[in-house]
Amino acid sequence: MKNRDYNDLLYKKMSEEYDSFIADLKTKSPEYIIESAYESVIKGDLLTVFEYTDYSQDEAKALFELSYPLDAIYQAWLKNDLTYMDLLEETIRMELEKITARKEIIIEKTF
Repeated sequence: MKNRDYNDLLYKKMSEEYDSFIADLKTKSPEYIIESAYESVIKGDLLTVFEYTDYSQDEAKALFELSYPLDAIYQAWLKNDLTYMDLLEETIRMELEKITARKEIIIEKTF
């Protein structure tokens, strides 16, 4: 008897859930699609995490047993204190540091 790989089963279930979500979006008005863009992006990103990350079989099974595991994780994300804004601000700060450092080097070379 072969053991079930709940990470694989979970990813397949979440992928089908995402595909269904996208198919449903395609039947909606452009305004609704635009309003749902954030949800689409986040759910796609979450699905990618599950594609490349293995959780314990107990964890994967617990999520697999939910009716809509992707949406459950998305709803948890909405309640999370972290946002893309934090990541965007950090990215901007790091890029500004690099640009500033390059300009300082160029200025030093001209003198």
